[in-house]
Amino acid sequence: MKNYFLIVPVLLLIISCGGGDVSEGDQYFENGKYQDAVNWYNNYLESHSSDIKTLYNRGRAYEELGKFDEAIIDFEQVIKADERNITARLSLSKVYYAQKKYNKAVIAADQAVELNENSADAHFLVGRAKHQLGYFDSALESYSLAIKINSNYGEAYLYRAAIKVNKNKTRSACEDFLKAENLGVNEATSIRKKYCS
Repeated sequence: MKNYFLIVPVLLLIISCGGGDVSEGDQYFENGKYQDAVNWYNNYLESHSSDIKTLYNRGRAYEELGKFDEAIIDFEQVIKADERNITARLSLSKVYYAQKKYNKAVIAADQAVELNENSADAHFLVGRAKHQLGYFDSALESYSLAIKINSNYGEAYLYRAAIKVNKNKTRSACEDFLKAENLGVNEATSIRKKYCS
């Protein structure tokens, strides 16, 4: 029993030392200090180059800084190390979308869907990129799948409504705009007032 009380504090010390450094970079990120986060992650990765979590977090910090090429490199390295990493594929899709590389955005999000067909985010990102490419029926289907998985996905309602407006399905679009508005999507209010008087 005496040894138990000695072992527990030692284990807690080891655990806190092992993970404490990483959280410092995450704190910079959470406070919007993305360059400080990148600098910290760079230092950490010099001696922990195989740490996937830190590599991913650095990619996210690059993304926030608008350094998309660097973010892509980090996300691709995470995927190379862990082929089933859905989060990195979703982030990769978002970065490609931000670069207006919609075909690549679809591919990355489709790969996430293949890994987890119950990912509302993956279906939404597929829909959003296809929407930009003009594949409206396919985008509508993807938004609907996202909503089926997560009925509180406000952005999916908003984007689905936009397609419905173009298809002259105003009544159904207005229902989606209202749902998006009720779920806190700010843009939905002004758009609903424009199309649903």
